[in-house]
Amino acid sequence: MLVAYFATLCVIAAINMILQYRVNSKQNGHYSLLFFSVFISCLGHLMLALSSGRDEAVLANKVIYAGTIFLPLFTFDASLSVCKIRIPALAHDLFMLVVFVIFGMSLTVGFNDFYYKSIEYIQIEGAGNYTAVYGIGHAIFNCLMVGYVVCNVTLIVYAFMKKKNVSFNSLIALSLIEIVSILSFFTSRFFEYDTLIMPAVYVFAQFALLYICYRVKRYDVEQFISQVLEGRNTDSFVLVTSKYNYLGCNEVAFETFPNLKKCRIDYRFPNNSRLNRLLIVWIKEMSKGIFVTEKKFKKADKFYKIRYTEHPLSRREKVFMFKIEDETAIHNYINMLGADNVRLEQMLKDNDSQIHTLQEQMLVGMAHMVENRDSNTGSHIKRSSNVVSILVDYLRNKDSRSLPDFFYDTLITAAPMHDIGKIAVDDRILRKPGRFTPEEYEEMKSHSEKGAMIVENLLTSVETPEFVKIVCNVTRYHHERYDGGGYPNKLKGEDIPYEARIMAVADVYDALVSQRCYKEAMSFDKAYSIVVEGMGSQFDPSLKECFEACRAKLEAYYRGLKE
Repeated sequence: MLVAYFATLCVIAAINMILQYRVNSKQNGHYSLLFFSVFISCLGHLMLALSSGRDEAVLANKVIYAGTIFLPLFTFDASLSVCKIRIPALAHDLFMLVVFVIFGMSLTVGFNDFYYKSIEYIQIEGAGNYTAVYGIGHAIFNCLMVGYVVCNVTLIVYAFMKKKNVSFNSLIALSLIEIVSILSFFTSRFFEYDTLIMPAVYVFAQFALLYICYRVKRYDVEQFISQVLEGRNTDSFVLVTSKYNYLGCNEVAFETFPNLKKCRIDYRFPNNSRLNRLLIVWIKEMSKGIFVTEKKFKKADKFYKIRYTEHPLSRREKVFMFKIEDETAIHNYINMLGADNVRLEQMLKDNDSQIHTLQEQMLVGMAHMVENRDSNTGSHIKRSSNVVSILVDYLRNKDSRSLPDFFYDTLITAAPMHDIGKIAVDDRILRKPGRFTPEEYEEMKSHSEKGAMIVENLLTSVETPEFVKIVCNVTRYHHERYDGGGYPNKLKGEDIPYEARIMAVADVYDALVSQRCYKEAMSFDKAYSIVVEGMGSQFDPSLKECFEACRAKLEAYYRGLKE
């Protein structure tokens, strides 16, 4: 009878595991690991029921622990996911290490008395089982179980009280899992029926988690939007690395450009079509500093426009995502307009120019709003932007990089926006008259990432990708240090975008020579020495010559402000 009971639980656990994959195949892997652990635990209990001696019972016991010991960790991961809470990766690694150590302890059963002091084989209603005298290792296991229960309950209570964007029904299901698990654990230990009751509890938890998986899928707004957009998408997307390795494309690209089916993933992108050659040449141009925001080409009787988006795959390699739009209908329509073609194109350019101007004015206006809130910086935006202009005037003619005017013009435009992320920083920190506590400083540091997100969201639809990239780099990375000690990403050396390295010099120089509520303005000589001494540690040493050459103009500018 008991053997049939455990066999039934194994079958149900296996079916639930398959259902979970069907319902939740695109979600995080901890759900799958949790369901698999339940199945392994139920399988171990079935092996124990089928055992005929002490050695077989010990082996079955280890299989049970192989599933049971990892269940608290995977349940904790699932709770974090449902409650939309993140913990540091190092803390999670530590939790995982502790679980593996205790699992290693459980493997000592039958060899020494550390985990079980003694174990005796018995049979209950024809099914194999055992009685044991527990050792210190088992006490540590109990502490682990209690610790994870406390963590899970704390997470659920916190989510009920603070997380309004978490499904209420999912939290109820999590609560039921914890309540049933706690009551069952203590009941089974009191009556010494844990080998009978706990497998059923684990299967109950599977059913509750299946419900949660369904709710998670239902409320996964990003995935829903992604699926809708992909279904309506008519554009081709092709991914190629800066080392010319082909990473893949979407289904539309295969239909539009069949030659892509001949390209092997992770291999060098071949020159087997006009499109392939165009993309390779384009990447080579960008590696030389030649930035073209879009290109057009004709294939048969079709006309296409290509734009690119750049993303860092690693410090040494980038990924270029090329978006290829079919403009045949637009092209034919413009040609059909005949004499009105030139007028129409000019009108479109004028509209783009107006949108660009309005967008820029809005962002600069937001930056000034930030400055009006910040009681510490004064007219920092205007001053630091003028410092950037002075440095750029020198670099246009003297910089060995020979960058195009577009780069320098965009950098000047971006300079007033470098601290725009402070608009998302709380007033209690932004307006604090003095130095920050460590916690306040961490929150203030978030302004660089927030600023990049703001300008990217506002500019992407109306500006070229290269323009948006430069502005985002200035806002996100102007607090990075050349030696890798800055924030937000601790980039080092040439990994820091050049435009951000220039902005960093202007930002710090203005902070040094300007008065703040918590300090007096520093002398020009002292500020000059600090910046020069920081070349190679805080600042890009290649900018030292530029800074030294601009010293007289910078000091004249600041003296003029005091007159």
